[in-house]
This record gives sequence, structure tokens and C-alpha cells, in this order.
Amino acid sequence: MKEEKILTLLGFASKAKKLVYGKENIRDYIKDHRLKHKIIIIATDAGTRVKKDIKIRCEISNVPYIEISTKEKLSHATGMVNVSVLGVSDENLAKSIVNFSSERGD
Repeated sequence: MKEEKILTLLGFASKAKKLVYGKENIRDYIKDHRLKHKIIIIATDAGTRVKKDIKIRCEISNVPYIEISTKEKLSHATGMVNVSVLGVSDENLAKSIVNFSSERGD
């Protein structure tokens, strides 16, 4: 249930063109101090090196991240192809996803 809500919010972010993707764009997004509310979404089946790199960068910059769903489901929800890591640049949507991800239970 929680995963479905987050995927729906990612779909909204995609339609509003408020998703960040691509190695350099994600790195810039994590370091961007202008945004107060950020979230990184990592596919559970993303590569080990990718996960490690992103998690370390998030921890250094104090950016929350969640591992959710598969690349296939993330791609379907966002209308993209083969997506393994996403950032949400809309602060309200990012805040909502953080709230959903911190809820207990499904």
C-alpha cells in the first residue's frame, strides 16, 4: 500500500516534470542547498555500486533516501525507461514521499 502511494506521487512528479535523474543531475540535486525538502528514490534492484555511491552521498549531505520497488515499476510509474535512481525537485511532493516512507506498516 505504501509503495503504491509513493509510486503514484512519483507519477505526479513526472507529469509535472519535477523528477531528477541521471548520475550528474542526481549528484547536483543532492548537493543543492536551496531545496529544503529532498528525497532520493533507489530501486531495490539497482546495481550495488550505484546504491553504495548514492547512499554515501545522501548521508554526507543529510538527504533522506528510500529503496523501493523495482526498476521496472519505477519506470512504469514515471513513464521513463530503465530508471534506478530518482530525485524529486518539487518540495511538497518530496515532503509527502518522506512522510509516506516513514509511516509504519503497509
